[in-house]
Amino acid sequence: MDQNYSHARILIVDDQLANTTLLESFLKANGYTNYVTTNDAREVAQLVRETIPDLILLDIMMPHISGIEILQWLREEKYLDSPMRVMVLTADITKETLKQALNSGAHDMLRKPFDFTELDLRIKNLLHTNWLIKQLNDQSAHLAELVDERTQELVLKNDELEQFIYVASHDTQEPLRMVTGFLQLLEKKYGEQIDDKGKEYIHYAVDGAARMKTLIKEMLDFSRAGRIDAADLEWIDLDELLNDVLLGLKRLIESSGAKVSVEPLPKARGIAAPVRQVFQNLIINAITYQPDGQKAEVTISVDPESGENPSIMIRDNGIGIPEEQHKKIFDIFTRLHNKDKYPGSGVGLSISKKMMEKMGGAIGLTSVPGEGSTFYLHFPKG
Repeated sequence: MDQNYSHARILIVDDQLANTTLLESFLKANGYTNYVTTNDAREVAQLVRETIPDLILLDIMMPHISGIEILQWLREEKYLDSPMRVMVLTADITKETLKQALNSGAHDMLRKPFDFTELDLRIKNLLHTNWLIKQLNDQSAHLAELVDERTQELVLKNDELEQFIYVASHDTQEPLRMVTGFLQLLEKKYGEQIDDKGKEYIHYAVDGAARMKTLIKEMLDFSRAGRIDAADLEWIDLDELLNDVLLGLKRLIESSGAKVSVEPLPKARGIAAPVRQVFQNLIINAITYQPDGQKAEVTISVDPESGENPSIMIRDNGIGIPEEQHKKIFDIFTRLHNKDKYPGSGVGLSISKKMMEKMGGAIGLTSVPGEGSTFYLHFPKG
């Protein structure tokens, strides 16, 4: 007798005392030690709740409550969703009875009078199935715990990383401003004593510090993007918001000779500050990434194919993006072009993607190299 099954909880339900006595003797002779019997089907509910059996040996034809009704009750109470197994023992094993019992949730059926060897094998098979399901459930529960632990660790690490980026970005701006300031003072005060090569070096240093300042600011913005909470969503007047964005970009637009057209836009669900930054990032990119000598033309409108939940399109006539790079450009610090020709840190699009997703929306892209790009802002449903 396999010790794994010797202590299995078994419930015998049969209205005939002779049958329950026979089954008790059989179980005892085969090493089973944990079994309960009843000749009154009305006691089944209480016994099941008290013992939570691994296996029920169930008669079909009984007064008061039939075996089929017990099976139906077990199913309604979700016991048949557990590892619990049920084997029906009946003298009536017609196709109709078999069909009714199996449809009601029985896992096996054996005709009375039964062969003890066959009964022993079937019981072991059902108990083994019960054991396997329990093992699987235990492993699944353990795996779920591990996943939850790892998830909590990742959330904590991510919070720590965002906090580190925030602190590092914030605290490094002041010494960087000091370096830039002293370099400029150096050039102003001792400019006549510094040769052209020295001035060139100072220019490179100041330019590098300016790029570093931009990178630090964008890292700070990226860390803040992780703190967006979708619970703070509100209705935003996109027309009004875009007016503010374009006012802030007025000098860039005028100096570059860009043309930005905005068609009437609907209200959208979101958070004003990050949505403003997303529009700003995309418009700046559209103006920046232009072929030599070409002036940017940017159109902002509603996607006519977006249906009841309007998406916003930002279309430009820029250099375009190859299809194989469409996903890559949203990765942080990803640059597709030389920084001397097209300035930037490679953070703007990753910030935009992160902000849109944190609000429950998304950002998409279509582009043809040499013809331009269209970015799609999908806002969360209202």
